[in-house]
Amino acid sequence: MGSTATYVYCAVRASGTPRMERAPSGLPGIGKPRPVDAGDGLWLVVGNAPLPQYGEASIARGLQDLDWVTRCAIAHESVVERWIRAQAVVPMKLFTIFESDERALAYVRQQRRKLDRIIRRVAGRCEWGVRIRLGSLPVPERRARRATSGTGYLAAKKRIRDSAQEQGTRGQSRANAAFAALSSRAAEARRHSPPAGGQVPSRLLLDAAFLVATDRVAPFQAAARRLARELKGDGFGLELTGPWPPYNFIEL
Repeated sequence: MGSTATYVYCAVRASGTPRMERAPSGLPGIGKPRPVDAGDGLWLVVGNAPLPQYGEASIARGLQDLDWVTRCAIAHESVVERWIRAQAVVPMKLFTIFESDERALAYVRQQRRKLDRIIRRVAGRCEWGVRIRLGSLPVPERRARRATSGTGYLAAKKRIRDSAQEQGTRGQSRANAAFAALSSRAAEARRHSPPAGGQVPSRLLLDAAFLVATDRVAPFQAAARRLARELKGDGFGLELTGPWPPYNFIEL
């Protein structure tokens, strides 16, 4: 092996050689992103990774440092997002490293059918994220804090529980309806499982990703804004983020 390996950020479908002039610098210590021709309009965006810094043992040590991993993840994503307007972009996982360009291309040849299916799936589409959360705590909580007698305090706490349960049930119903409405305006949709653990239910009612065609983004955004206004009036909040590379719709 040489002193460097090949770090792969993503695969890009493009009619010509991807232009690198405005590409972000990439991960710390890795050479500037460059294109590698994988044939038939598919390109890998890669960088030269020095093995003393990105060898297997070095990465294993680095994974113990959350700040370092976070910096690497942000740098990786910034390079992938540079190609969001390409015909199609297929993000690779963080720390996808091959011994050489040739080994990276051999992997592409091995996975070509799967890659081509993924590209057909995401071409001309991008990902949008939607989260819906419960609003502020029910008003009875403030009353419970002012209750002086034990009976009054317990009664106030029961009102809080009942109000919170009613708000949660109503909120989940609204979140389900919002997910269905937005799914009808997307090519695909993925709903993530709620956070696990703890006795207190999560205030996150919906965490979903939507794969939206470029020419359908405007009506999708309009629908999300309309839902946000309706939900806000009932004490819920909707957050729309994007566009993103189609992270949640790629399985390699």
